[in-house]
Amino acid sequence: MTDLALRPRSPTELVDAAFQVFRRDPIQFMVGAAAVYVPWLVVRLLFDIGVSNDLPSQQQFMTVVVAAVVVYALVGGVVTVMASDVYLGAPADAVRALRVTAARVVPLLVTGLVMLVFFVVGAILLLLPALYALARYFAIQQAVVLENAGSVAAFGRSSQLSHGVKRHVLNTVLLVLLITTAISFGVQLLSGLIPSRVLFNVVVTAMQIVVYPFFGITQTLLYYDIRIRKEGFDVEYLATATSAATAQPGEPL
Repeated sequence: MTDLALRPRSPTELVDAAFQVFRRDPIQFMVGAAAVYVPWLVVRLLFDIGVSNDLPSQQQFMTVVVAAVVVYALVGGVVTVMASDVYLGAPADAVRALRVTAARVVPLLVTGLVMLVFFVVGAILLLLPALYALARYFAIQQAVVLENAGSVAAFGRSSQLSHGVKRHVLNTVLLVLLITTAISFGVQLLSGLIPSRVLFNVVVTAMQIVVYPFFGITQTLLYYDIRIRKEGFDVEYLATATSAATAQPGEPL
């Protein structure tokens, strides 16, 4: 039996719960991620963007950076929708998640680009500002997709949620980053033995399709974890679910 009860969790418990959510329907999570990663892989292979061993031109480098933000934003939105559904007791549905994400694509892309600027500036300023931005704005994708927040409102909502719990947020995000980075590094290291650059990129993309959902799921569970701690989301949600279950047919809820 798995334990996905609505309750506060420590960073390690959130990571464990993310594994449980992924195991509920791994195919749907991978299909949702593949719907974004595979088209980008095809474009890269067709136009030799970052595929060959040659150093990329400045234009290619900027294309890869912008595309990475787009892919991250879209996959993050898709995984957020499915992770939320599973956590709240519904089945994962990649098609529905893609449809919801498509409807929110503009604020997802805008917030993703703004976060890229934050991270670049933070890295230049010796990393600490980047970690602060990571903790403060951890839930912008969740605010956009699950709360229909606009670009500006999403940053305000994430800032509100992270107030007073940034250490908990940062510990969780860094833990899942450590795990996913270790897996990604190991796969890419082994894939480096593959002589074909095309096959190497195919293998790396397959790894991303499997591994990235885990990061997005953890972020979504962390979003709910903070709402449970600060807003009593568990009590509110259970009360709503109980009212819906006991309402008579035709009776307004």
